[in-house]
Amino acid sequence: MVVTVFICFLAALLEGADIVSMGLAAPSVAGQFGFRPEQMSYILTATIVGLMAGAVVGGRAGDHFGRKRVLLVAFLTLAVFSLLTSLATDLDQFIVVRLLCGLGLGAAFPNLIALASEASPPERRSTGVGLMFCGQPVGGSSLGLFVASQGGGLDWRTIFHLGGVLPLLLLPLLAFALPESRAFREAQHAPSAVRAPVAVALFGEGRAAVTGLLWTSYGFTQVVVYLINNWLPTLMVAKGFSPSQSGLISAFENAGAAAGCIVLAMVADRGWLRAVLAVSYMAIALSLAGLGAAQGFWPVVGAGIVVGFFAIGGQLVLYTLAPAYYPTLSRATGVGAAVSFGRLGGIAGPLAAGRLMALGLAPAGVLLAATPCAVLAGVAALAVACRPPAAHEHPPAA
Repeated sequence: MVVTVFICFLAALLEGADIVSMGLAAPSVAGQFGFRPEQMSYILTATIVGLMAGAVVGGRAGDHFGRKRVLLVAFLTLAVFSLLTSLATDLDQFIVVRLLCGLGLGAAFPNLIALASEASPPERRSTGVGLMFCGQPVGGSSLGLFVASQGGGLDWRTIFHLGGVLPLLLLPLLAFALPESRAFREAQHAPSAVRAPVAVALFGEGRAAVTGLLWTSYGFTQVVVYLINNWLPTLMVAKGFSPSQSGLISAFENAGAAAGCIVLAMVADRGWLRAVLAVSYMAIALSLAGLGAAQGFWPVVGAGIVVGFFAIGGQLVLYTLAPAYYPTLSRATGVGAAVSFGRLGGIAGPLAAGRLMALGLAPAGVLLAATPCAVLAGVAALAVACRPPAAHEHPPAA
């Protein structure tokens, strides 16, 4: 378990850095090439579209060819197109390379979840997935702090050089040190091994309701997560803070996210999964309102930490929950479809926030508008947790 989860953590760390890379480079790219805000939004959205498609294709491929093989192809794709991003010179080139980077990122993620979940004992599954997943906010925060430490003198291409070279350095570790999932190998070679068609994998054998509820919860959770990840600094500047203060608020929010991934997973593994879901989504709704209403730097930082702790932590518990409801040879397919559907919320959240701000809504109003999404996501997640898991899986903890 330890080796698998550690390597998956490193992979997730590089994923987290790449997810925020274009956002960090965007001001410099826009300035150099004269891209308008709507043109930059096309580039940023291209990555999310790639993530959606990659999650579906990568999840299905992982159930056919193995989680490890798909990860190798995914990180090679990520490395190549991150390096090519540094060579892009016009809008179309940026859109294409970021779309293909997103495909690599999206294909990797459901297989990382499946590997961490299948490598962990059932009673420690949440902890295993949590330790893996916390690599994403750590990677994003680390790259953000690195860029901030350069004081505005960093060439934006350096961000994508790092985004290409580091995955290439990870490939030998993935190839020679990462074991393929034992559960996948055993299921693949079982005499009764049958790979169900996609529709059956997702909706057959009584899984239609679970799949629908998971998609609902993933989608509305991602509305909140992407709203915070994409708009928090802008909202804080509109609230009256300086850009440097807004950057610090975002860094504290990411630190809270990393802590939430580990702490909430460990609590869930102690038999409190449903309680963790209920508390997490209630806390998300309340802390979003608090983040908008708080006055003064440190009260806002406190609210930001709570939002990060529970929003990312709640998302993590969803990633822990989903694998138990799909059989081994359909697991990455089920998780990949849920992750992909969640990306729709990732697109809708930032777009809705931008529209609300354009209409003149204050930051507090924008954040408050997201609270119903947290409530709906929490209700759907709890409904899943109350249902029996797939055969041979341990039931979710109370």
